[in-house]
Amino acid sequence: MPSTPIADIDSTVAYLRRTFETNKTKSLAWRIDQLSRLHNFLDTNEAVKEALRKDLNKSDGEIAAELTGVINEAATAIEKLHEWTKPYKNEKSIATLTDRVETRREPLGVVLVISPWNFPIQLLFGPMVAAIAAGCCVVLKPSEVASATETLVMEWVPKTFDTSAIRVVVGGVAETTRLLELKFDQIFYTGSGNVGKIVMAAAAKQLTPVVLELGGKSPVYIHHDVNIAVAAKRLCWAKTMNCGQVCIAPDYVMVHKKIVRPFIEAMKLALKEFYTSNPKTSPEYARIINKGHTQRLINVLMRQIKEKHCKLEIGGENSLDERFIAPTIVSGVKVTDPLMEDEIFGPLIGVIEVDNEDEAIRIIKSRDRPLALYVSTQDKRVANKILDNTLSGVALVNDYAINMIVSDMPFGGVGASGMGAYHGHAGFRTFTHERGLVWRQMDAMSETSHALLYPPLASKPRVLKFVRALMQKKLPTYWGLVLNRYLPALWKYFVYWLVFQFGKWVGTENGIEGVLAKVALMFAKSS
Repeated sequence: MPSTPIADIDSTVAYLRRTFETNKTKSLAWRIDQLSRLHNFLDTNEAVKEALRKDLNKSDGEIAAELTGVINEAATAIEKLHEWTKPYKNEKSIATLTDRVETRREPLGVVLVISPWNFPIQLLFGPMVAAIAAGCCVVLKPSEVASATETLVMEWVPKTFDTSAIRVVVGGVAETTRLLELKFDQIFYTGSGNVGKIVMAAAAKQLTPVVLELGGKSPVYIHHDVNIAVAAKRLCWAKTMNCGQVCIAPDYVMVHKKIVRPFIEAMKLALKEFYTSNPKTSPEYARIINKGHTQRLINVLMRQIKEKHCKLEIGGENSLDERFIAPTIVSGVKVTDPLMEDEIFGPLIGVIEVDNEDEAIRIIKSRDRPLALYVSTQDKRVANKILDNTLSGVALVNDYAINMIVSDMPFGGVGASGMGAYHGHAGFRTFTHERGLVWRQMDAMSETSHALLYPPLASKPRVLKFVRALMQKKLPTYWGLVLNRYLPALWKYFVYWLVFQFGKWVGTENGIEGVLAKVALMFAKSS
């Protein structure tokens, strides 16, 4: 497919800038219309599914999972948009008691979304949902590596959406480089850490904020008390989904020494159950995106199995021409081995034997903070110990990747695994500026209070003492903190009790008239 001419990239961004200045995209009706179009496009267009099959040989189940995530995000945004965009009130002080004090949610402007090839629909249109919901104009840059999806996006986006506010740029390094040289109000990049550094460096020259959804080596700890069959199935499902080309895929597996052998055997059974003894012929098993990435994985595997302390348990079969690598388990892996050098991003499972959760924590903390952290255990103490002593973008206990179907849970990395978050309300906030607003009156009452701030009156000791007494907060006391914490709940239960008592009175005092008569009699006696 021909790339977007460099000159057209400049004019495209300039055109979207002019559109944003008209306030067209701030209209809630416009936002809902574009989100509805996206929902229908992904829900009904068979060309989308065919592109995913061509690029990654995805099964029908994997295609449905990828599309449903974005479809649900669009529906959630439409449902919640009026609530999300409404200004919220801020706490007033004595000085602003009669004023309008609120925070408005404003769209950032013209934004750039750069997507990767592994989930070329979800990771392009997911951020777009958030950007449109926020009221931004969007430049979409699909990955040129997923060429079928790139062609689909270039063809169908202009047919489906308002091209005065949503445009596509296609191409490779030259086109992306030119985009990064231009001024945007937000850049949303999903991909590798190395490219993320390039994006961030380019954005810094324009003081453009960035969201980086990166990856890294997401660890797994399997405690000795798990249901071995269930834990093995869930791990193998998550690791081989999309042939392991998932940013939150389990990367290395630390198994308690008491169950290493039975757990490996359970994983081998699960892989055969999922993809038969010949995964190359299984319609459920995807392919590596291209020969280059296939060769990279083959090289890592070959280096690993040369290590005398490890064992190839299952898999290892591969075909460069067919972009195929079988689901593979290697046991006896050490933290210094080839499988532990970089993010695997493929169907290779390295098993590390550990003494306990403490050793697992030490290994996790010795590496960059991961995008995801997985713990399998029935012991809450063990799970909480790992959670309390580590930090990751997301964390799951007894499952994998399921957080991606929780439509309003923030998703994003920390440290080397990224910055910023999206999905649901978090995505809306990512593309939104929270703009504080104080709208004062100019009447005599307002000006009387404001006069206390004018020199030289503001520096007089009595005025300073008066203003400080009115406006300066005191350090909260212990009992004050207790009241702040529990008083709302106590007040709620008091109201419930009052309603209950009123109901009893109505039932025992000949209805509402009897209650009113009793209350009137009480007041008459007191007076």
